[in-house]
Amino acid sequence: MAETLQQLLDQAEEVEAAQAFVKQNSRALKIHVTDRVYCRAGSMVAYQGEIKFRSTAGGMGKWFKQKLTGEGFPLMEATGRGDLFLADDGAEVTILKLEGEILFVEGRHLLAFEKTIDWDISMIRGAGIASGGLFTCRLTGNGFVAISSHGKPIALEAPVVVDPNAVIGWTSGVSPQLKTDINLKTLLGRSSGETFQLDFTGTGKVLIQPAELASFGKKE
Repeated sequence: MAETLQQLLDQAEEVEAAQAFVKQNSRALKIHVTDRVYCRAGSMVAYQGEIKFRSTAGGMGKWFKQKLTGEGFPLMEATGRGDLFLADDGAEVTILKLEGEILFVEGRHLLAFEKTIDWDISMIRGAGIASGGLFTCRLTGNGFVAISSHGKPIALEAPVVVDPNAVIGWTSGVSPQLKTDINLKTLLGRSSGETFQLDFTGTGKVLIQPAELASFGKKE
């Protein structure tokens, strides 16, 4: 049954921001900007008020790492006052509040975070720069973080071996290492040949999505 225009407008009405980060809906994030926030470049779908955007590398060390990772961590800084709306190609949005914890997030799943969050780029052990898709963002501090995923995130207890294309992130205390199987046909790979896996050991949780994005180790 078709909806009236008024019904659509009522259902899709802008949510009130009770805190800095809120969900506009399950696939869109609303940020009430009062000073500065960081978000993934290209994720802005709309904004209200006076907000300016610029690319950021967070200092020379982070700039160098970003150059090594290519487009893995294209961050932008949004400054000013107003409401900012972000989305990731229709993916689910999850809002987390860090309270001093350390969280590692794959760059393609990191949507936004507050200026009170300290961040740095790290590389997974056992892999070289040429492998591609092996860099993550280390987040720590107190404040909101928004991640995106294709489907609701699943938290698995380590030790666990996962498909790199399904990994969203992991908590501190967990250590990932790249595993390579040659000529192995498994459910983790789409074809025979090299199959990459991530072996997580230690004590903690690994966040995965119920979908496999074919980008890890992809050769253009």
